[in-house]
Amino acid sequence: MIELIYGSKGTGKTKIIIDKANDNVETAKGDIVFITDTDELIHQLRYQIRIINASVLKDDEDRAIEISELVAFIKGILSANYDIETLYIDGAHRMFKKQVPEMGPFYAELGKIAKKSNVRFVITVSADPEDFPEELKQYI
Repeated sequence: MIELIYGSKGTGKTKIIIDKANDNVETAKGDIVFITDTDELIHQLRYQIRIINASVLKDDEDRAIEISELVAFIKGILSANYDIETLYIDGAHRMFKKQVPEMGPFYAELGKIAKKSNVRFVITVSADPEDFPEELKQYI
């Protein structure tokens, strides 16, 4: 399953995803992973949540992370830990430096992964629903 937390820039999506992850600790039967591209959130997330800074995938600060890189990274994380229940991603569009309509391949891959591994993905998206392509509206 994929769930999108959406809204324009500055509407509090990061706070919402942090609160969801922290609340999830109380009811989770499996592990929780939080992927972002900064270390700023480390003190806002509960210690039970595994925080991963995806900027390690970049060899150059200005370079965008490729969709295939993050998908392979996620597959590696899941193959190393079968107990992951929920994987939160804050700012995937920012990491890829792409607009929502360009993100179809990413969500298609996540959908396949979610179906195969039974992992729930929760992702922030800096856009309004009217800007979403039809294939992404199913996640809102």
